[in-house]
Amino acid sequence: MKTGRTGLTFLVLFTLLLSQCTRPSSPVLSIDPGYSPAGVSLSALMETGISEKEAYQRENLVLRFSFLGDIMAHDVNFSRPPYSRIYEGIEEVLQNDDLTFGNLEFPVDPDKPMSNYPAFNVHPAYVEAALEAGIEVFSMANNHITDQGAGSLLKTIGQLESIQNEKGFYFSGISEDPELYFQPLTIPWGGYTIGFLAVTEFLNSYTGKEYVYLLNYRVEETRTRFLKYLETISENYDIFVLSFHGGTEYAGEPSEEKKAFFYDVLLSGVDILWAHHPHVLQPYKLYTVQGAQKLIIYSAGNLISGQTWRLDPENPDPARMHTGDSAVFRVTLELGDSGVAVVEVNPLPVSNYRHPEYGMIIRPTEELSIGEDIPEIWKSYYKERLEELEAGVLKK
Repeated sequence: MKTGRTGLTFLVLFTLLLSQCTRPSSPVLSIDPGYSPAGVSLSALMETGISEKEAYQRENLVLRFSFLGDIMAHDVNFSRPPYSRIYEGIEEVLQNDDLTFGNLEFPVDPDKPMSNYPAFNVHPAYVEAALEAGIEVFSMANNHITDQGAGSLLKTIGQLESIQNEKGFYFSGISEDPELYFQPLTIPWGGYTIGFLAVTEFLNSYTGKEYVYLLNYRVEETRTRFLKYLETISENYDIFVLSFHGGTEYAGEPSEEKKAFFYDVLLSGVDILWAHHPHVLQPYKLYTVQGAQKLIIYSAGNLISGQTWRLDPENPDPARMHTGDSAVFRVTLELGDSGVAVVEVNPLPVSNYRHPEYGMIIRPTEELSIGEDIPEIWKSYYKERLEELEAGVLKK
C-alpha cells in the first residue's frame, strides 16, 4: 500500500468483488474506505447514474505507474538490517504514484539460511521492506527463483501469500498449480482493470520449473501460442502489463531477436512490456500501435545489488560500474480516443551507493553527485555516471 493513501468506497469494493467472479482469481489490495484518487467524491458522481469507472475518468484522466529494476540480495545487502534503509532515498518517489512494479530475484524460505550468489535465499523481512517502501506489484518469474529447489519455491509462494494476506500486494510468475498456463492477475484500480503477467525466459535450475511461468520464446510453437494467448486475454483489460525476464547479461543493447519478439508482444495487446535480467540499463522506446502509444523497457538494470560493492571510484571497472545504474521509470497513462495510452515516460536515474554505515543503498544519481554527505571522489564518479546515462540509454 502507498503510505498515507485512503481506500475505495464500500460501493466500489462491492463492484470490484463482483468483477472478480468473471475474471482470473487474484488478490485484492486491502484499501481503506473513502478512497478518492483526485480528492473528489466518486460516490457522489456515481449517484448521478454513471459507472465507477466513468466517474473516475471524468476527474482523473491519468494513471501513474513506476517500473524498477532487479531487487537482488547479495550478502552485503541482507547482512545490513534494517532493510528499510535500502529504499529511504527513493521512498517518496515510489509512494507518489498509483502502482510501483519491482522484480524480486530470489526465493523466500525462512527455514533455510539467507544465502548469496549463486544460490540466493532471503527471509520475509527483506521482502516486507520493499513492500513498505511503496512497491505493490512484484514479478517473481526470473532465473534465480528456483535456486533452492522446488520445496523452497513452494515455501516462497506460501510466504508471499502470508504477507499478502496481512499487507496487501500482488505477485505473478509462480504458481502452486503446475496445470495453470500463464494466468494473469487482475488489478482493479480507480475504475480501470489492469492485467499483469510475469514470465521468465530461463532458469538457473530447472528443479521446480513446473511452478514457474517459463517462456522460451525462441521455440516457434511456444512463441506463437503465447502471442495468440496474449491477444485473447489482453482484451479483458483496460491496461495490460507484461514482465519479461531474459536476454543477455551485461549487454547494453537488446538483441534484434528480442526486439522483434517484444514488438510482437505489443501487437498482441500488451500496453507496457517491462523487462529485466541483463543487470544493466538498456534503452526504452515508445511505439504507436493501432493508434495508441505503448512502451517497451528493454532492461531496467539493477535497482539494488552488491555488484558494485568493491568498485573503485578512481579506477572503476567498466564491466562492473554499469551494474550500479538503474532508473525509476515513471510512466503516465492517459485516457484517449483509442483507449488508455502511454503519454509520458520520465526516468529518474538512481544508483547504488556504498554507505559507510548502512551498506548498499539506493539514491537518485543527481543527489549523489552533489550531496554534502558524499565524499568528493564519489561525487565526481556519480556526476560522470549521470552524464553518461542522460546522454545514452535514458536520453529523452
